[in-house]
Amino acid sequence: MDEAGRGPWAGPVVAAAVILHRPSLPVRIDDSKRLTRLQRERAFRIILEHADVGFGIVCAEAIDQWNILQATFLAMRQAVEELPAPPQLVLVDGGATPKLTVPCWPIIHGDQRSYVIACASIMAKVLRDGLMTFYHDLSPAYAFNRHKGYGTALHTERLSLHGPSVFHRRTFRPVRESLLEPAAVGSSG
Repeated sequence: MDEAGRGPWAGPVVAAAVILHRPSLPVRIDDSKRLTRLQRERAFRIILEHADVGFGIVCAEAIDQWNILQATFLAMRQAVEELPAPPQLVLVDGGATPKLTVPCWPIIHGDQRSYVIACASIMAKVLRDGLMTFYHDLSPAYAFNRHKGYGTALHTERLSLHGPSVFHRRTFRPVRESLLEPAAVGSSG
């Protein structure tokens, strides 16, 4: 299991749980950050063909309500619950694990050390990126399709111009600080 989207200022945190039906796949599998967008999207399709996959998605409002760690654990529990059958053991990328009814093993840098965690990393990243592109279609002024909610210069500029959207995490410092400053009036997106 792995997640995507703990650090961005906007959008959900997404977790993926993967149970592979074969020991290797006919596509490059690695930590999602080490793959190009096209490599991730191709791997996503292949993994879906050869694995059981569960997803968990927790929105910005819930992240603000519970904090990012608890929201991540909730997304992870949702992902495991979405699997067609419960796993016997869950390998989790990172140093902490959610409370589940099955044993969990945390693995630091698991997305680089475990093939199946790398698969989960890809699944979570591709789904989250797709959601951010969809949010861009709903709120194009923020350019979510380009920065995916992460803290870039472009995102800072758009946040300053327009103030936070419904997709922003209001408890995250740059967003919270933008609430204290009035958005520019009459600006174009």
